[in-house]
Amino acid sequence: MRYNLMLAWHGLKRFPRSTVLAVVTVAMGLAATMTTLALLHQLTADPLPGRSSHLYLAWVDTVRAKPTQNQSLNGITVDQRHRIKLRDAEELLHDHRATWQAPMASVFTQFKSDGDKPRKGSDYLLATTSEFLPMLGVSLRSGRSWTPAEDQAHAPVVVIDSEMAVSLYGTTDVLGREFHLGHGVFRIIGVSAPFAPQPHFYDLASFTFGNLRRDQAFVPLRSLLDAGVDLAGDDGCDVDSPKPKTLFTSDPMYCASVSYWVDLPDRAKASDFLAYLQRYLDNQQALVGAGHARPAQLTRVDAWLSQQNVVPDNVRLNAWLAGSFLLLCMANVAGLLAARFLRRSAEIGIRRALGAPQRAIFQQHVFEAAMICLLGGFLALPLTLFGLWTLRLQDSGFTDLATLDPAMFGALFALAFAVGIITGWLPAWRASRIEPGLQVKSA
Repeated sequence: MRYNLMLAWHGLKRFPRSTVLAVVTVAMGLAATMTTLALLHQLTADPLPGRSSHLYLAWVDTVRAKPTQNQSLNGITVDQRHRIKLRDAEELLHDHRATWQAPMASVFTQFKSDGDKPRKGSDYLLATTSEFLPMLGVSLRSGRSWTPAEDQAHAPVVVIDSEMAVSLYGTTDVLGREFHLGHGVFRIIGVSAPFAPQPHFYDLASFTFGNLRRDQAFVPLRSLLDAGVDLAGDDGCDVDSPKPKTLFTSDPMYCASVSYWVDLPDRAKASDFLAYLQRYLDNQQALVGAGHARPAQLTRVDAWLSQQNVVPDNVRLNAWLAGSFLLLCMANVAGLLAARFLRRSAEIGIRRALGAPQRAIFQQHVFEAAMICLLGGFLALPLTLFGLWTLRLQDSGFTDLATLDPAMFGALFALAFAVGIITGWLPAWRASRIEPGLQVKSA
């Protein structure tokens, strides 16, 4: 094997122009493919590794008027029917049939710090309950989360992330400081690490992807409503719900305004919880009015993301097109390799006449093809990084995720090696079948 590797290396240097042409051709195909695959990999990654496999979206339909349209987010059609009324959420919280459970709604609103020179800002905040942080594994850098008792008391407390703390107060040492939200004043009791699962699976109605957008603070749901901040979105309201004060406000007690997520450790627990949801829905039939309510639903994270088609179709299409371009590059390189190997027919015939088996000839030329494609992989690396950089310059709501992580870095060279083996197999097989007698005679 070492001798065949040495011969393969010398073979690269014997025909430098065709070697350079083959390396550049492979590099272009690999770079195009890896650029699209790296983005697709980021968009299809598990948003919460180790946790999402036992997180479920619970849904019951008790709204006495059904939405008729879906909403579109960044060109992605999202099924609006995934939120429930706060009245139902509080009933489910009271029964507490899951390990962890929490209603939640991302709200884009304004806020302000305290002090002589208060700073203002606006971003997404998450209105939720006390079990959200442990359920989704939000890491606290200092302080604490709020308790169920503080949920019941509508305590004006808040947990903000470290980047918001620095932008508003200039430091992360902000425990006990005041945080103005709506017409309420909240006390900061905790500072969390930035929390930005991709995609923003627990409330797709707010946004889907993006490192630049995330929930920067976590506020008790009832406390936020007491401060006059509207949840700004619903999946339909009861026909007899109170008339909204403005066009964009709604009463979450009568409107499906919150997503409800639960943590269930195994399939048996999930089956029991779904049966409980259906019994709850059956008990609420009197509130539904005319028509038949849809059955209760319990959807795991991966199934939920698949249903909502969160990965844009054009990203998948680009990956297929790039893969087709790589196949075209491989076909061209295979032709170059076949021409290179056939030019050595006399040399191969002499080796065969001296006793080299077909296996050794095949191995030498496959090694040469693999070396060419590995060199193409090294050249493809900066080209891939450049391609990802150009993607990040686009503002499509998800292109800022276009990065090359360690897994895709390894995949680049694994793909380059596989391309070398596949591309070089047929030319190497043809070279190994050369008849030694005719070649020696002609030589």
